[in-house]
Amino acid sequence: MNRIALTAEQCRGARAMLGWSQIELARAANVSRQTIADFERGAHVPIGNNLASIVAALEEAGIELVADDEKKGAGIRFRRTAASRRE
Repeated sequence: MNRIALTAEQCRGARAMLGWSQIELARAANVSRQTIADFERGAHVPIGNNLASIVAALEEAGIELVADDEKKGAGIRFRRTAASRRE
């Protein structure tokens, strides 16, 4: 799968959609809560493997990252499952 760069805004929004705290995301991604907090407030971007773990945790929970485009910007949404497409 081609990974999309995660922004701090997408991270905060994804947590909100999932109802997760920073601690819950940190546990799911196996990173520190401080890593999440620093990223979300714009202090720094996590190192590559930590960022990949955060993205993987969000995707595993059903979040789909939407690529940045000039008209709409980057975003997030719940991934559609096969069951939801049949409805």
